[in-house]
Amino acid sequence: MPARRRTVWGRELAAFCATALLVLLAVSAGTVWLSERIARANALEEAERTAQRLAQFLVEPALAEAATGAPGRFDELDRAAENRMSDGSVVRMVVWRATGEVVWATEPELLGREFDPSDGVLAAIGGDTVAEVDERPETTADGEPQALLEVYTPLAGPGEQLAFEAYLAYDGIARQAARLRGQIIPMAIGALVVLQLVQVPIATSLARRVRRQEAERTALVQRNVEASDRERRAIAADVHDGPVQDLAGVSYALSALRGSLPEERQPTADKLVGAIRHAVQSLRRLMIDIYPPDLSGPGLGVAISDSAEPLRAAGIEVLIDAAPLPETPPEVTAVLYRTAKEALANVAHHAQAKRTWITLEETALRGTPAVRLEVADDGVGFPASTDKRAEGHLGLALLRDRVVDLGGTVTLGDRLGGGALLTAVVPLHHGQ
Repeated sequence: MPARRRTVWGRELAAFCATALLVLLAVSAGTVWLSERIARANALEEAERTAQRLAQFLVEPALAEAATGAPGRFDELDRAAENRMSDGSVVRMVVWRATGEVVWATEPELLGREFDPSDGVLAAIGGDTVAEVDERPETTADGEPQALLEVYTPLAGPGEQLAFEAYLAYDGIARQAARLRGQIIPMAIGALVVLQLVQVPIATSLARRVRRQEAERTALVQRNVEASDRERRAIAADVHDGPVQDLAGVSYALSALRGSLPEERQPTADKLVGAIRHAVQSLRRLMIDIYPPDLSGPGLGVAISDSAEPLRAAGIEVLIDAAPLPETPPEVTAVLYRTAKEALANVAHHAQAKRTWITLEETALRGTPAVRLEVADDGVGFPASTDKRAEGHLGLALLRDRVVDLGGTVTLGDRLGGGALLTAVVPLHHGQ
């Protein structure tokens, strides 16, 4: 397979792998972000449940016993709260009335004081549990700031609805979120990585299989072209050795018999000889069309000049400038010859031209040696659309496809001064 096709498949496989990697990174980033939100939400829900349990099982029973108002009525609650706060997960507890009065707190100096009720207190009095991060971190005993999570939850007090507020250490919430995140992310990203690791070998195998099929198709096309060339050569040989020789013999015989015919019959013999010679010329042109002559070296310019003979016969002046070319591969010369033939056929059938210029010279394409073929005329120019495939005319489309398959380029445009200009550039070594 040509190196150009191998490069194309390599680029496509690299593009697939790069796309898969980008998708993996994007999904991983999304997974990290989503897992962070899920972990944070779960941690906040767990903090709310902790506050609800504290209110229900720790504070509420003790408040019921302290309803008498006797001295030391909160001592048992203070001891229970101190035991619960010993692990550092809960920093402070406060029980609020709807008026903002502190009914009980782990800090004795707050007891009985009255503040403006916050939104969290009012929400808890209304029966909702809310949590929010304290934007003003508390200062711990060692002087380090500590972010806290405030949770407000309803509390049923003796004969009234109260609000329970718990301050929880936010670092514990963060650790819980990190732990949950550490469980989600490896599972999600690991599954994606495994999926990509499975896909890459499959994609590589498919690319190799398609590459092999492309190589087999190219080889099959090449064999078909070679078989077609052999058939064309055999047909041309049969036409040359059969009808052309026979008609040439008939022409010579009629010319020899002309003198023995009556004078009034001689013009008829001349017409027959002319018709036979014209038929021979037509068969010779057909032979060239079926199997062109040697296209190597200077033969390419001669063959293109011969293929312009129908234009000369139609009164169109043909000017050809064929510079010496380097050694050219057979497939390149064949494409250049067929391109020139198709372009000249279009000039003959559609251009309404009086003059045609053909240029054949060495050039460069993308830094590599190439051959440039130009066919210009002074006719009506190309139509607005040269794609006539819908009408069954495939000449220009096939011409372009043949050149592009060899890594070349075809441009159709207007000639300076009027008319059409076709330029085909074909690299000499398309497989490198």
